[in-house]
Amino acid sequence: MNDRPIPSSPGLSLHFAKGMRPNVEAILRLATRPAESTAFSVSLMPEPDEGWLELLAMGLTFDLHGLEPFPAEGIDPASHYFGLSQGDYAEGSDALRLTPGPHLAGSATMLPVLRILAGLGAELARLPGLEAVGWVTSATRMAPSYFMSSVRAWLSGGAFPALGLTGLTTRDDGGLESEGFALFAGYEIAIEPLAGESMADRAKLAARAMHAIVLSGTRDIGQLVDSQGRAIHADLPAQNGVLRLWRSV
Repeated sequence: MNDRPIPSSPGLSLHFAKGMRPNVEAILRLATRPAESTAFSVSLMPEPDEGWLELLAMGLTFDLHGLEPFPAEGIDPASHYFGLSQGDYAEGSDALRLTPGPHLAGSATMLPVLRILAGLGAELARLPGLEAVGWVTSATRMAPSYFMSSVRAWLSGGAFPALGLTGLTTRDDGGLESEGFALFAGYEIAIEPLAGESMADRAKLAARAMHAIVLSGTRDIGQLVDSQGRAIHADLPAQNGVLRLWRSV
């Protein structure tokens, strides 16, 4: 039984250096440049301008809020950092927020929508002055280059960007538990620890498991092995919103 609420409001945040938050004209210019991940156009520009735009990508619409000269978006604090540390940039108020449009309210957590959201975010990450990208449901912050490269690789058939679109927290027993993976799978995963194993190896295993689940559900979990060749087992179904993964010694 899954007792944890599944996130229903995906989105990403774009954090700019002071004075560098873009306006409508900057987004219009970016939309005319050749796409590097997901092409988009501006499909709705409210009149009078209210500091937001509707963007069209792959036939779906997304809302971008917080444009200059209107107030920036308020963003929750981060817990996980990738490609940067908390001290690498000033966590300020100069942020935009990108979310699926209202017409996607019933399907915003579907994988195709999430892929387009990430790809559109990777296009917007090309804007000058960007310091960090946040994935809202996992409380993560990523360096723009880290975010763009990992998302573009995923959209081209590569690995799911587990370390970025989700976070990892250390459990009391030394194991790892994902944060934000429920958006993609309906549950979090927990990696049971083994003596003598490094935390880095445990994190790599978590990332590989999340990639396998996003790709084909739990069907192929039994085919995974860790760095020592030990088979991965899963306690199915997930209990209390967490799927436990463990290995035979």
